[in-house]
Amino acid sequence: MTGSQPRLCLGTVQFGVAYGIAGRSEAVGDAEARAILEVAHAGGIRRLDTAPAYGDIEARLGRLCAGLDFAIMSKIPALPVDCTNDQAAAFVTRSLQLSRERLGDKLCGILFHESRDLAGPAGSHLWETAAQWCSREGVALGASTYGPEQLDALGQIFPVQICQMPGNAFDQRLTGFGGRFDAVEITLRSVFLQGLLLMTPDAGSKRLPAAAAALDRWHRQCSDFGLTPLESALAIAKALPGADFCAVGVDGSAHLEQIIATWNGTTPRDAPELAITDTAIIDPRQWSIAN
Repeated sequence: MTGSQPRLCLGTVQFGVAYGIAGRSEAVGDAEARAILEVAHAGGIRRLDTAPAYGDIEARLGRLCAGLDFAIMSKIPALPVDCTNDQAAAFVTRSLQLSRERLGDKLCGILFHESRDLAGPAGSHLWETAAQWCSREGVALGASTYGPEQLDALGQIFPVQICQMPGNAFDQRLTGFGGRFDAVEITLRSVFLQGLLLMTPDAGSKRLPAAAAALDRWHRQCSDFGLTPLESALAIAKALPGADFCAVGVDGSAHLEQIIATWNGTTPRDAPELAITDTAIIDPRQWSIAN
């Protein structure tokens, strides 16, 4: 949406569930989550991302954010299977009400977590149900997608205001869409590809063998430019066109402090030679992970 550089957004999935190929094996507890939120606020971050699907964090987040002026984006969960249009609309309405009750005035945006729900036979009815509620409550409405292609298709049917999609050194599909999404606020997720880009070359290749060659190129380029993987990942994410926010997930306050300091000192960098279209690498849903 904006021509300026994107801002950091803090993802909260790690606060509710163990997450990521390189993540810790348990969710972040309340004390550490509060410490992370305080570091985020002190570092200038004002946007959070959460969802009912992230364990119990949406229910805890309002309390954890007490006294901190964050704007929070949440999501409508995937629809239950085999529900009627009326049941689906009631499900959407209840989800919206719960997010408002849990997050209060901090709720700034709502995404359909499964954009495929909008492509189904109840799609228009679901969108209209959510749109009426969001308009009344002063909340932006959009969808979480797995790439710009999905946003492009949805945008031809619905007036999408906000969107979340993956974007990183390997997944640079957003660059092929020019200014097509200028009217949409875009948040990039998976800027570290669930931590894969920050793992050592050997560890990353062992965990995801399909990415071995890509990871070798990635680490060689980081070395050639004299950048750490963290610096390079953030520099490339900063340069992806059309992004308003880059969502990052952390499992500790020291980790976030490092990310904020690196983000503030990093210059955007184009690296089209690293882009990959192989979904076995850029789409975690299709990963074949070695133990």
